[in-house]
Amino acid sequence: MTPHPGLACCRDEKQNGLSFSLLLVTPVAVHADVALVTDGKPVAEIVVAEDASGSVRTAADELQKHLQAMSGAKLAIVHHPTKEVANQVFVGKGAVPKELGFSLDGVKADGFRIVAENNHLILAGNEFDNFPESTDKFINLPRPQLQPYWEKLIGEKWRWPPINFGGYHKDLESHYHDGTGTLYAVYEFLEQLGLRWYAPIPELGIVTPELKDIKAKSQSITKEPEFPVRNFVDCKVLNSMDEFLWYKAMKVGGDRFVPIYHSFSGPMKLYNTEQPQEYYGKINGKVDYNIPRLSNPLLRDDTVRYLQKVEEHLPGMDYISIGQPDGWSQLDSDDVAAGWDKLEQRGQWGRYSDYAWDFNLDLRDRLMKLFPDKKFTVFAYGITSRIPSNLEKVPDNVTVAFTQTSASWMLPERKQELERRNEWIAHMSSPDQLYIWEYYLQHVTHYNLPPIPVIFPELMKESFAGLYDHSLGFIAEIGWTSSGDPRPPEGYPDLARPWISHIMLYLHNKLCWDRNLDIRATLDEYYTLFYGPAKKEMKEFFEFAESVWMRPLPRQVTATGGFLKQEDVDRYFDLLQRAKEKAGDTVYGKRIDGIRMEMDRLSLLFEKLKRTGPNFQIGVSKEKPLIDGDLNKPFWREQDPERHGFHPLRDMRTGEKPEHVETKVSFRWINDNSALIVGIECMEPKMNNLTETSKVEDSSSIFADDMVEIRLETAAGIRPLIGVNSAGVVFDECSTERLEDLPGFYKVGKVAVKKYPDRWTVEIQIDAKPISGERPTTFYPWGVNINRQRMAGNEPEHYMLSPSGTNFREPTCMANIFVRK
Repeated sequence: MTPHPGLACCRDEKQNGLSFSLLLVTPVAVHADVALVTDGKPVAEIVVAEDASGSVRTAADELQKHLQAMSGAKLAIVHHPTKEVANQVFVGKGAVPKELGFSLDGVKADGFRIVAENNHLILAGNEFDNFPESTDKFINLPRPQLQPYWEKLIGEKWRWPPINFGGYHKDLESHYHDGTGTLYAVYEFLEQLGLRWYAPIPELGIVTPELKDIKAKSQSITKEPEFPVRNFVDCKVLNSMDEFLWYKAMKVGGDRFVPIYHSFSGPMKLYNTEQPQEYYGKINGKVDYNIPRLSNPLLRDDTVRYLQKVEEHLPGMDYISIGQPDGWSQLDSDDVAAGWDKLEQRGQWGRYSDYAWDFNLDLRDRLMKLFPDKKFTVFAYGITSRIPSNLEKVPDNVTVAFTQTSASWMLPERKQELERRNEWIAHMSSPDQLYIWEYYLQHVTHYNLPPIPVIFPELMKESFAGLYDHSLGFIAEIGWTSSGDPRPPEGYPDLARPWISHIMLYLHNKLCWDRNLDIRATLDEYYTLFYGPAKKEMKEFFEFAESVWMRPLPRQVTATGGFLKQEDVDRYFDLLQRAKEKAGDTVYGKRIDGIRMEMDRLSLLFEKLKRTGPNFQIGVSKEKPLIDGDLNKPFWREQDPERHGFHPLRDMRTGEKPEHVETKVSFRWINDNSALIVGIECMEPKMNNLTETSKVEDSSSIFADDMVEIRLETAAGIRPLIGVNSAGVVFDECSTERLEDLPGFYKVGKVAVKKYPDRWTVEIQIDAKPISGERPTTFYPWGVNINRQRMAGNEPEHYMLSPSGTNFREPTCMANIFVRK
């Protein structure tokens, strides 16, 4: 949004250091401005209908709150105009007296009108309650109860449909995907007065001007969205009122709900071994539960029945979603032999499109017989991103959700998404047939990107330019904190790294309402208003961040390659330091501190990449195992043995693999980010000779025993040391280079040792939270070494996962472990 014509600012000592005066806002010459506050006193009242919806009442509350924050004057909220107050602000169409002749006729989608003339201001827009009442029984259920309740309801052990309607706020009686035009009108008017809600961070995220006098300049404007649907995927939006209202301030919502989810995983995914095996594809004769056998009639029949159940128990939605499984990347061997794999003809991104659309159109035809008025959503995702070769035109009642990552279009292979998108558009007859699923996930910790501002305004503008008049709108998947991440302070959003991620989401929503937005002017206003005296340094900081992100180099960062360099890290922090010196201990300085806090671990990045040991990709498990020392159970063995199997330990000094004794280790990460599980197998031909002198936990005598050591270094620099001898006695301690990070108490909770005639095994659960153990990624791997001291032979022997050449304690020789997305 460009600065409003006539918006002038000057310095004062208010919280944000700025005050605003309005010189001109869309004038209508024959009418007068409407005074709301004069010399800090209210001269108007807010009128809202008694039967107003929750979102309209919220609009009135938000107007009252922010006007009071600007001026100190609290306008009364009433249901009918009073004679004692000269001026009225009518919030919502239902509050406007008929004699004023106000109408929303002709306003498209969830657009709005603002009328200010004589003694009244009208703020009203179209309202859309997009979620049927039938969802209430599910919204109010705690998450753990959803699946069993659904199974009982439908009489099948099929997956609860992961439809994104969880963002309903009980207090506001509104979903953040609802169309709330009146609330948008209120925020638009507040923006005219100078308010800017840049980030969902309590107190610090909003720029609030100080105004003794507030007038609504004479105007009559209509504002409509460029896209009728503008949604986000944010599963935890309800944890913070500021986050919920921030989305509404950016006018997130729409005039309809368009469900798109992995629906034909419904019968397949949750209880795969208990479902008919015909659902699943086979590779070389072996069933693979990640492969749908779309050619199988039973899977088609049961997916139709599943979607009937969804319609029966979640009625009121205009669309039925026929959505391919998440992460699907292989095809059944027989279906490959039948010619369904079109890799040679259609390339990687279209190799399964014909196959998927044979399924999609068959289900559509069947479901249309049951629900003739329904529309349908399907994915263009991964290996189905290209349009199928035999589809001349997308059927009129089908909407395609095209997945893209426009933030990476500086890479030629990623820019091809735009070509594939245009190919779909050429085969569509209506903008309602294209729905964009955009990935703004750069700041999710397990997506392996370092904590830097990801700035790409020109790519964003290019993506939007090709969608105006060609698309229904967006569902943008953004980063939120996972259960294993450090919890944000109370009242803070669950948006991942909000200080460095907010500005691009802000621009995205501005572009959803204004195709002529001057992005550079909007950013200049942001630097001025949000960073005050440090505006020059922060502009330099963000423009430098943009230049780094836009390098056409691999996103993978290593010690020798990738788009980010050590000198970049140094410059980031130098610019922030200069900005902080300019801003001082003010609200501006606190905003800069927030950015520095989120980027703090960046300073460790290249130090971690100096480890000389090998890299190990580790497996992920959805569930924690029973810690009993058994390394033959499926938890350890049902994984890709080449990537996630057991790795040998070698002689500490020579690096050679011994022939007379073998030691192996394997790692598993728990998907909820709660723990690392380590399994170590120590082959031992002389089990009767094991040395087990240590009987007391945390005794240093353990270091004279047959024992294994686990040495770790988390991304935060915390270094646990865990020793376990062959009798199951444990030594554990923790250290860090920064004493302020040292946990007050560290104890490994679950360890088991199991003995066999020819070996002994150790299984251990290392909880992540006590050691600030965020998910190990390729950018922030954990350092690890596994060391075995064997005393059962004729003399001590020492073996290491990453041999040091000297001793067990050398940290630079550590290996790296990481989890890929």
